[in-house]
Amino acid sequence: MNIQSLENFKRALNQIKEYLKHIQYVNDLTAYAIIDTDNGQIKELLNRLKEHDRGFRIDKRIFEYKASIISLYGLLEKYVEIWIKEYLDSLSKVVPEYNQLDEKIRTNHSELSLKLINTITTSERAKYQHLTQEKVSNKLNECIVNPSNYQINTEAFVLFSGNLKHNKIVEIINKLSLDLNDELLKNEELNNEIGLTRERISTIEKDILYNKINDLVERRNQIAHGSEKVEDIKSISELEPYIQFLEKYCQAIFQALFEQLIKQESIHTFQKIEKVIKIYNSKILAFEINNYTIKVGDMLIIETQKNRFYKKPILTIQLHKKDYQELSITEKTNIGISVEPKIKENQTFYIIKK
Repeated sequence: MNIQSLENFKRALNQIKEYLKHIQYVNDLTAYAIIDTDNGQIKELLNRLKEHDRGFRIDKRIFEYKASIISLYGLLEKYVEIWIKEYLDSLSKVVPEYNQLDEKIRTNHSELSLKLINTITTSERAKYQHLTQEKVSNKLNECIVNPSNYQINTEAFVLFSGNLKHNKIVEIINKLSLDLNDELLKNEELNNEIGLTRERISTIEKDILYNKINDLVERRNQIAHGSEKVEDIKSISELEPYIQFLEKYCQAIFQALFEQLIKQESIHTFQKIEKVIKIYNSKILAFEINNYTIKVGDMLIIETQKNRFYKKPILTIQLHKKDYQELSITEKTNIGISVEPKIKENQTFYIIKK
């Protein structure tokens, strides 16, 4: 998966924040009380702005609210789709054989690819103009006849029907053999945003935890159908919690998919360090290695006791108190590598297969 797409999401969300900030500055200006010492030109401009605001205030507020809600929901839908497709593309590069993919993904791939073919046939939406029935069929066929050189019909997994409320997103990501509800409960930043403690998890319906997402979807639907009520419109300050929650929620979805991909790397393209000697200062890993060439910049995968997965680059390599940029080992040898903290004794470590 591409970290840049997460940065793109944050940048787009920040544009909405800045838009709302700009609106607030204009609102503050219209509320300014003109005094005798103000410059004549400034007085004229302010009076013109105030006069326009008096006649346009309610319509302006409605328009700003609609633009904000539609933009926020658009980001949710756009990036959930992007990240699912990126995950599947990356997965096909990590898992060497199609039949080594999770069975649930393979079953869904077949069923959803057929559904995609039917959608291409019956839909006139521009979204599918780059696809043909033949392309989709050929990819599906290659998975069977040439499983070591397969490609996934990623668009098949993002055939959204209906709006993306939380339960709908969970349902879609479940097709990737990933329980999003469980994964989100592991995300500390999101839990802090919700104000959730471990003791409360069992007593709260999981869907209720993400009611800001569901409310955002409902508000978007009201706008789409022209049924929003003036008294229900949120002010700029009332929209800020929605923006903050959406940011944490989407980051948590990205993190869940990213960690799952790292887990698959630990299985297919990395090898477990079988003999860990000791951890020093939460950043130095001493371990036994044999028949291996290791270099600074290689990646280390860390699996925690709670089955969370992280990747850290190797910063230094040391043998007999001497530093190396690259080290080739031909017999059992104990070496030390350093990474950014923290790593712990009770974790499992993987290095890339060579």
